[in-house]
Amino acid sequence: MKYYSKKEKLKFAKMLRDYDLDKSAGRMPGSGAFAHFKQDIHTKIPFSFELKNQETISFWKWWEQADSEKTPNRPAVLVFSGNYRPIMCAMLAETFLDVLKELQDYKNESKNK
Repeated sequence: MKYYSKKEKLKFAKMLRDYDLDKSAGRMPGSGAFAHFKQDIHTKIPFSFELKNQETISFWKWWEQADSEKTPNRPAVLVFSGNYRPIMCAMLAETFLDVLKELQDYKNESKNK
């Protein structure tokens, strides 16, 4: 694995921990090397993360990889960056809308308590 790839995976896993989303999130050792461990980040969060850190963007190629490695209960999220660039995330619009709907439902439920 290239050093910068490992570094970015560690950085994103730390972001998940820092945001209190998963205190045990970490880089998946040997990610992609084993049939059952294809995701790049080991986490309890119900998404399958594929991380890329390259200057040349091959978005659709990356997306196809992320989508092919997802599982039924873990929708694909493509996390990508480049040198001196912010970390960005991409997911299907339907998945994004599902997340927004859950957030809205949670807020509405909290108001009614």
